[in-house]
Amino acid sequence: MIKNTSMRHLLLFIFCLSSFSLLAQDSDSIRNKNIYDKIYSAKLNSDREITIQLPRDYDLDNEKRYPLFIVFDGDYLFEVVSGNVDYMSFWGDIPEAIVVGINQIDSRYNDTSVLDNINFTPISTTANFFEFVTQELLPYINQKYRTTNFRVAVGHERTANFINFFLIKKVPIMNGYIVVSPKYTDKMKEYVSEYLMYSNENIYYYLSTSGEDFQSISDDVLNFNQTLDSLDRDNIHYKFQNLERPSHYTLPAYTIPHSIEDMFSIFKDINRTEYDSIILRLKTSPVKYLIDKYEKIEDYFGVNKEMSINDFIAIEQCIDEIEKFHFFKDLAKLATNKYRETILPSYYMGRFYEETGDAEKAMHIYRSAYNMDDIAGITKEYLLQRADEIADYYGY
Repeated sequence: MIKNTSMRHLLLFIFCLSSFSLLAQDSDSIRNKNIYDKIYSAKLNSDREITIQLPRDYDLDNEKRYPLFIVFDGDYLFEVVSGNVDYMSFWGDIPEAIVVGINQIDSRYNDTSVLDNINFTPISTTANFFEFVTQELLPYINQKYRTTNFRVAVGHERTANFINFFLIKKVPIMNGYIVVSPKYTDKMKEYVSEYLMYSNENIYYYLSTSGEDFQSISDDVLNFNQTLDSLDRDNIHYKFQNLERPSHYTLPAYTIPHSIEDMFSIFKDINRTEYDSIILRLKTSPVKYLIDKYEKIEDYFGVNKEMSINDFIAIEQCIDEIEKFHFFKDLAKLATNKYRETILPSYYMGRFYEETGDAEKAMHIYRSAYNMDDIAGITKEYLLQRADEIADYYGY
């Protein structure tokens, strides 16, 4: 039986890093673009200014669709969100996304804070603004640009409270909520906690404050966190941040990047933390874990991410480490589905037979891959070398 060396794994990871660096350099030649637009609102009887950032590769693939960020207080929050979305997607940590900012510099209060005195729900101009977003802006963006059904709302103070109205609908308008230093109105916390307690929808809810936030907001948010933190629902992804230093006004620059990264954490390739804390501790198949990971990415975000070579290598290492070599057969089938024209399926099927006692069959499989493409540092020469070593060892 021929064992893999740590050097080969090192070369594989170096190859992946190098390839990713080249991919990033290629992407660097493509710039994202901001579009400044006006949309007439019959609900508001006025034009509303919006800013749109499209992904870098938007014009390169006419079939590709993207998650959508709706940024309230867009006059000062748009760049915070769009910059982080562009940066993180550039490195592949999150999917590319379309970001839309709504300018509210002269209309913030009327847009978000005119509520009735009994149920504290939108009336008058705030009801009109809500309908502008749901009945005019979203259809306009969805018709004009290629969006998925995954939407994220971002708000600060008054708008952070307002975006909860999109959550507490029977069918929520947004899937993700980045709620920064919210100025919660009466009954809003009750509405939100009740919804999250009973909803079966997949919801991401990020709440934040700081030690330097306005005292009334900080106390209110800290108290509300105790309620939300007690929720134990698999479909509710709740995260809370209480930072020490940022002020009420600088807090978005700290919490928005964290919220975006965490919201899409499953999208990343397998890293050391995921490998050590989850994959090595699995009671079930690591190959099934990999399949489920990519199915969740598509189900949650509407994004069809190509299964990365890095993730194949991580699962290969896991199989070697836990010494459950029968999983190589499943990994070979998956490689056939994802990388049929390469030697990867032959390599993993050869590993399966080699490690489970049929070295001669492994030798033939390794040799049969001579006309397939090399991939991720696994070369035809390497497989032929393994075949020759088997032949020498067993005298075939």
